[in-house]
Amino acid sequence: MKQYRLTLISTVIGLLTLATSCDLELSPVDEISDDKAFITVEDLDKGRIGVMTHYGGFSAIGTTDRASDDLRYSNSNRGEGVAMHDWVYNASTSDIFGTWDGNAHLVDAANRIIEIAGQFDAEDPIVQKAIAECLFARAFGHFEVLRAYAPDYAPDAIGIPYMRKSELVQPARLSQKEVYQFILKDIDEAIPALDQYAEGNYLVSKSAAYALKARVAQYMGDWNMAINAADNAVGNGGYRLAEIDEVHQVWDDEVDGEVEIIFRKQILKSRLGDYYTSSSNGDIHFHPSYALMDMYEEDDIRKQIYFGKNESGKDVVAKYDGRKVGETNVVDLKYFRASEMLLIKAEGYINTDRLPAAEAEINLLRSKRIISPDPIDMTTRELAMKVLQDERRRELAYEAHRFYDLRRWNLGIERTDEDAPSGRPKVLEAGDYRFVFPIPQDEMFANDNMVQNAGYSN
Repeated sequence: MKQYRLTLISTVIGLLTLATSCDLELSPVDEISDDKAFITVEDLDKGRIGVMTHYGGFSAIGTTDRASDDLRYSNSNRGEGVAMHDWVYNASTSDIFGTWDGNAHLVDAANRIIEIAGQFDAEDPIVQKAIAECLFARAFGHFEVLRAYAPDYAPDAIGIPYMRKSELVQPARLSQKEVYQFILKDIDEAIPALDQYAEGNYLVSKSAAYALKARVAQYMGDWNMAINAADNAVGNGGYRLAEIDEVHQVWDDEVDGEVEIIFRKQILKSRLGDYYTSSSNGDIHFHPSYALMDMYEEDDIRKQIYFGKNESGKDVVAKYDGRKVGETNVVDLKYFRASEMLLIKAEGYINTDRLPAAEAEINLLRSKRIISPDPIDMTTRELAMKVLQDERRRELAYEAHRFYDLRRWNLGIERTDEDAPSGRPKVLEAGDYRFVFPIPQDEMFANDNMVQNAGYSN
């Protein structure tokens, strides 16, 4: 991963945004040395809060949604995300850069705080928590890059570099086995020092770490690890699924701490919903696909919340259209939810031939989303997987899962004629090289040791 030498002033700005006060004196220079910026343990604590400003995710959601079968092109689109939607992206496509760049900054900020923490008492709980939260951030950032820019898990398959220090280097890509080992090691080392519960779920808790571990294990196909981690993610924080009458509150940022959301980022100005419909002029960039909308039963509360119509009666993605009070398209970014953990467990049960347990999980979720849910048939592994795949698509729509799920399941993308009119591409075959995004061209120029992904030119 390209390593940016971020100045500490960027970390300080981040912590000033989130902390109520700061005693640091900022000189009018471009960089603040570690010994001046972090004098006390309290400074370190503010630094680890500042790392939160580097968490992203908008790009991961937007790019994968546009490349999936959950959106259809709008005639009012003026070019936004068309390369992703038509699968004609390359290393120079601007949309490709966001996930790599944003997570490189997150990892660098985390590594800086970990290094600085070495100046303080290792037995101090504040120091331990700062290190733990930054270990989580490092694991989180690397995994986001890994699933976007590397193929499905195989021990010897090509992975990504793993940055454990903030330094100017030109790292080579490791094997996936090595990268996954580093990710899991960082998560496991973080868990003991993390708080059991983080107020508002805006900071990292034990549950968030277990949720990340569950998702990582899912991508590895280590189903027992995935089930156990998902159980811990929900159990440690006492989380529960939102009831039918609470689901809209999840997306309006109105639910209590134990309901549904395990880890999120507070968003005050940025507009995630603008990936779908412009908040400035109402132009629709992408409509929800007919194929996705048709998957919901009429009394499924998600259909009412995830989709809507504009003043002209055209279909819009409404999941991120904004809070009841506030600016259009501005809502918190949810990284992990209880329903995802349930679905990970269900997938794990199916893959370990525990079909009744999987069915119980799916039925529980459906009872919290549908007033009178239709019966499901999970009597064989094949039927159970189809139910699981459909329910993940319905529940986790527009949360950066669908594109990766299709790749994990070795399924291609097949858009319907309705969803791909006017000669737009309809099919991306399973195993196509474009299911793995190209390493951004800026990274290829900057790092002589970087190897481009198969199918893309250097």
